[in-house]
Amino acid sequence: MKILLFFISLISSSLLFSAGEYRCGSIECDAFQADVSDKASLQRGLSTYMNYCYGCHSLKYSRYKRVAEDLLIPLDIYENNLIFDGSKIGELMEISLTKKDAIDWLGAYPPDLTLEARLRRPDWIYTYLRNYYPDSTRPYGVNNKVYQNVNMPHVLEDLETNLSKSEYDQVIYDLTNFMTYVADPSAEQRKRIGTYVLLFLVIFTAFAYLTYREFKKDLK
Repeated sequence: MKILLFFISLISSSLLFSAGEYRCGSIECDAFQADVSDKASLQRGLSTYMNYCYGCHSLKYSRYKRVAEDLLIPLDIYENNLIFDGSKIGELMEISLTKKDAIDWLGAYPPDLTLEARLRRPDWIYTYLRNYYPDSTRPYGVNNKVYQNVNMPHVLEDLETNLSKSEYDQVIYDLTNFMTYVADPSAEQRKRIGTYVLLFLVIFTAFAYLTYREFKKDLK
């Protein structure tokens, strides 16, 4: 009975969490399903991140080389096209912006975003990036429905203006997908290993059961 009550409480807690996880600030989160096996999406997301986000937001718990290898990008292509500050391919993805300059120019030091998808959840990031709106009262002329009075400018505004809605949504999907990958780069490998482990357990259990039946026959 105690075990049954434990599982009921566990399921109830899970349902309550699920019911609340689709709120992003004061609005409902947009539907988002990451696919870190989609290398093309991750490559596009990386390109967007490096060109629009990386000037201010580091990924200091990642290495260029690891990202390039995971995303199936040749190292020389990555180094020649996506590293803009002279860093070496084996280095951590630090930015050249110093804290002093950031505070002088921006008023604060932009946070590292390596683990942002774990901290905020991918659907939060996806919804946040799709919900900037004009607001003349704010320093950068924009505000955000998810994070009211945010101090971050709408760095993708040119893309949103010049692309169709579906094209822009794809850009945001790819960027969020990349951030999901970078927050847990071993996730896909763990799932693959988990599949093999479960398959082994099934096969092992089948052989163990057949062996048990043979021993049972000898005992009769």
